[in-house]
Amino acid sequence: MRFQRFGDRYMLRLDKDEPVVASLLDFLDTIAIPCANVAATGGVSAVRLGYWSAATGEYNERTFNEQLEVISLQGNSAMKGGTPYLALQGVFGRQDFSVIGGHVGEAWVNPTLEVWFRTEGVGVMRRHDDATGLEILDLPNVLKGARIYPPAETLH
Repeated sequence: MRFQRFGDRYMLRLDKDEPVVASLLDFLDTIAIPCANVAATGGVSAVRLGYWSAATGEYNERTFNEQLEVISLQGNSAMKGGTPYLALQGVFGRQDFSVIGGHVGEAWVNPTLEVWFRTEGVGVMRRHDDATGLEILDLPNVLKGARIYPPAETLH
């Protein structure tokens, strides 16, 4: 991995066969970045995607072992238990121009991946949410007087 800093932003380049999630977590930990927004473009030779099921509260995972174009790879990093926690969502293009996407568990670079981190001035923590089973952002402020929206099932 190579990188360059631009004020509160970093540009990284991952090379062939580097694991994306593991490499980005290593970078965040080494540079001590407590919170950042991430976006990336490039290609991968394989990706493990997850789809969170509201019915089970768990991720269904599937690995795609094929060359894929990274159409969109976005997410954020926060801290959980003193270490960086990365949440990434990705959309990947296939050779036939169809797409797949979901929560990125891991991906392996081919030929390169260009990543932007925009750091934030404060650290944000994640905590386990028993209702969903997810690690959610633990944000301190509540918007008072916000509209209450009906559940999605009532909108159909």
